[in-house]
Amino acid sequence: GFTAEALGSVTLAGERVSSSGVRKALAAGDMEHAARLLGRPYVIDGQVKHGDKIGRQLGFATANLRIKHNPLPLCGVFAVEVTGLGGAPLPGVANLGLRPTVGGTRPLLEVHLFDFSRDIYGAHIAVRFLKKLRDEQRFADFSALKAQIALDAAAARDFFATADVDS
Repeated sequence: GFTAEALGSVTLAGERVSSSGVRKALAAGDMEHAARLLGRPYVIDGQVKHGDKIGRQLGFATANLRIKHNPLPLCGVFAVEVTGLGGAPLPGVANLGLRPTVGGTRPLLEVHLFDFSRDIYGAHIAVRFLKKLRDEQRFADFSALKAQIALDAAAARDFFATADVDS
């Protein structure tokens, strides 16, 4: 009881827009190119779940989203914006991956929101990936991890201070 029509390819600056092109840009950490192909930043959304509270112990509380994608569409540390908590998008820094320093085996998206301290467990949020800061890596101990998280947060804050982010 329905009809289907074939559509021609869509091109952008001479490049065919395709899901494989988006996946390739995401895997390469080229968030700007992925956003151009998608017409918006890449987004992962979901419900905030309780985690191991390691981020909080390190001074960087996180909102955690469990990820069902396998393999992950992208991996690493990113400058992000979060929507779904009312008002304007909130800036932050996020790690998407397996968390090798803590022996993680399942993918997890951990988002530290800047200057934010509300209890948001159970909230449905959308995380917009704006810039890749670095690849995920294993650290020798929590002290080294905490120092790197501080550097990542500073790099993300610098990104937001200088970037023209379209909210």
